[in-house]
Amino acid sequence: MSAKPWTWLSQPEGIGRRIAAQKWDLLALGTSALVPVVLISQLEALQLALMFIVVFVGIPAAVLTFARTDWGLAALTFIIYTNASDVAIEHGAPSPTKLYGAALLTAFTLRFIGGDRPVGAAKPALLVLIYMLLVLASLSYSDYFRDAQEFVFNNIREGMICILIILISRTAASFRLLIWALGFGALFLVSMNFAQFVTGAYWFKFAGFANAEYDELAKELGDYRISGPLTDPNFYALILLPIVPLCIERLLNEPIRLLRPLAAITLALVLLAISLTYSRGALVGIFGMLCLALMHIRVSPKVLTSGLAVLICLLALAPSAYVTRINDMVATFSGEKDPSETSAADISVDGRKAEMQIALRMFVDNPLFGVGAGNYVFNFQRYSQDLHLMNRGENRNAHSLYLQIAAERGLIGLVSFGALLWFMVKSLKQARYTFEQAGRHDYATLVTAFSIGVFGFLVSSLFLHDSYPKYFWILMGIALSLPQAAEWEMAHSGKRSLST
Repeated sequence: MSAKPWTWLSQPEGIGRRIAAQKWDLLALGTSALVPVVLISQLEALQLALMFIVVFVGIPAAVLTFARTDWGLAALTFIIYTNASDVAIEHGAPSPTKLYGAALLTAFTLRFIGGDRPVGAAKPALLVLIYMLLVLASLSYSDYFRDAQEFVFNNIREGMICILIILISRTAASFRLLIWALGFGALFLVSMNFAQFVTGAYWFKFAGFANAEYDELAKELGDYRISGPLTDPNFYALILLPIVPLCIERLLNEPIRLLRPLAAITLALVLLAISLTYSRGALVGIFGMLCLALMHIRVSPKVLTSGLAVLICLLALAPSAYVTRINDMVATFSGEKDPSETSAADISVDGRKAEMQIALRMFVDNPLFGVGAGNYVFNFQRYSQDLHLMNRGENRNAHSLYLQIAAERGLIGLVSFGALLWFMVKSLKQARYTFEQAGRHDYATLVTAFSIGVFGFLVSSLFLHDSYPKYFWILMGIALSLPQAAEWEMAHSGKRSLST
């Protein structure tokens, strides 16, 4: 009975009615909020960023955590997605992920003791735990045990978010909250990128949430490449990719119509941000998502023609350095480019080819167990010299998630990772089918959009290694939690659809 006043929080229709009924009050409140913004306009960027997180995210989320753990999980997802912990630690502040994660775990434990037990979460949680134990076990035979410890322990610690999502996200409404947490996180980041793009002030990095560095992208063409809260533009493009199909789906099907324009704005800014990363792997990921969407979604000729027109317009508006960079990559791989014509893009492509070749050699030399998790980078120089490859002057990564796993954990690692992906795909298919059976076509469509986004992430990971595992684990956690959310909806299938 005590939880009854909060039940409306998990019902989007209830939220929509309250927003519509109080829109003028909310407008007045938003206008009054501009006053303190003007008063604090002289504060440092770090103070502004921390104030935003604490006031608009931290305090409400902390209150909601003990009342609604699924809302608390959404807030934690927002914090992790925006990489707020790394930004805070860089400036000497405590990690908000650790602090808030501990609070959320405490709230979940209290509910668990009180009899609120997750149903159907044991199997996927156990599978993830076994996978992480196999990663930990690979340290036992590595040549660089001490050096690789930090990588392995960070990977395992960040993987705990996956288990936390599986345990807490148990309803369809929780799934939708997590999707919007990712959307709001992306909007928070790309809005700063848009400000940089409009003003040209790429030197202003918003306390570390909007990093950018000048790069010689192609011959006689250079520009700033944005990397958001991360240190590499390619990884920033990677984490933005899954947001694209999610925004498109929410734009078309979001039941709270006030949120649809927000989805459209987020979509436009995310596409702009991806183009400003100049990531070629992201373009491959977008193409992969487009192909998968066309295979699984029936599109009318009119919509398809309109989509192609928009795509052509976007390509026409793409920065010239981006187009040149892509052409250089194609020419280099195809062998059509004159060897005497080299550019920074050519060196990058050649370097990645060498790094992938080294990963394959490590796998051939250690086919069963690999060289040990986190050990590729420390073996790079030795293999590079043995194979007489180009000298990069520093330790490098494999630049491919799958080749990195093969090199570091061998067939055992590939099989365990393949099993994890297979279970994820099975969970997505099962959730979509169950939602359809329950008559919740709205959620089934959202699962499809999420699946397309995950596919784009995995395709782009062909060219990127495992530097930021937290984003993979967020996607994995949501995917593995979906079957129990769909089963919950099946048990309550008497409710009307969100989109009606």
